Amino acid sequence: MAERTPDSQSHCHEPDSLESRSSLRSSHESEPFLDLGYQECATLPASDLQAQECASGIAADSQSLCCDVDSLESSRDSVYEVRDLSFRYGNQNVFENISFDIARGKITALMGANGSGKSTLFKLLTKNLKPQTGSHILLEGRELSSYRLSELARQVAVVWQHNTAPYDITVRQLVAFGRVPHKHHFQTLSTADEEAIDQALEFADLRDIEHRLVRELSGGQQQRVWIALGLAQQTPVMFLDEPTTYLDVHYQVMILRLIRRLNEELGLTVVLILHDINQSFELCDELIALRADGTLVQGSPQVLANEEFLREIYDTELRVGKVGDQVVVHAPL
Repeated sequence: MAERTPDSQSHCHEPDSLESRSSLRSSHESEPFLDLGYQECATLPASDLQAQECASGIAADSQSLCCDVDSLESSRDSVYEVRDLSFRYGNQNVFENISFDIARGKITALMGANGSGKSTLFKLLTKNLKPQTGSHILLEGRELSSYRLSELARQVAVVWQHNTAPYDITVRQLVAFGRVPHKHHFQTLSTADEEAIDQALEFADLRDIEHRLVRELSGGQQQRVWIALGLAQQTPVMFLDEPTTYLDVHYQVMILRLIRRLNEELGLTVVLILHDINQSFELCDELIALRADGTLVQGSPQVLANEEFLREIYDTELRVGKVGDQVVVHAPL
């Protein structure tokens, strides 16, 4: 049966920035509909809800980790171009005039020690924080600040680390929220919408549990549901905030393999925060490593897999080795 979805465009109040979570919150009177990673928008009756974060540079080689970001030629196809990005909390600078690109069709990890600014950069790139005047974040050559949030939700999907869903919502009902950016207020789901939901469920291997309540699922299964919701948005870019945190090894591997498939089979540009260095080196095409002083280093895992670089980033002695062709990082105890 067709389900109703709210219209993010006609009912959203769209400020320039706002801190938010992908969440559904339940109440007896009314419900804010699913925040797709940008903000909370309209309110719906509870019954309708269910029918719905440098040195301006990149790594050049292991001896010269940074070079001027202006050496990034336009021939490199970039979905994001960040220039002179500055941000502060009160009087505390987090970034000052950093610049980098995010390559189209690649998997890029934001990495660094706790407090280095990964989450802040993630939120800046998803329009959940507003940069200082003079900063430029370009998405597809256009200032991020110029995107309406409903329009941005058709370009970028965001999967947050912490998500909550109503007590009695099913997997399919939750994934259906991915169609919100494509609908008008109370417009029913079309055949194309249902097909997009089916495809997202199939790709995330959720068809056999699509009618189960989300609250009944394990943490790893729930993470796949939230990724499927992002898939149903049918965006060319997906951001994931620490997608393997709190999961056991089995589900970590499952989620990482799913992310790789998103990139290889669907061509999605993926940007994610990962704390596990080995996972970053194994999964990603490119790394953006944040120093404690607010500068960054950007490069491939092959270039950045050296002990001097890792000591600089993490202020810890780490050893770099290989198992076959794979780089392995470990800490001597």
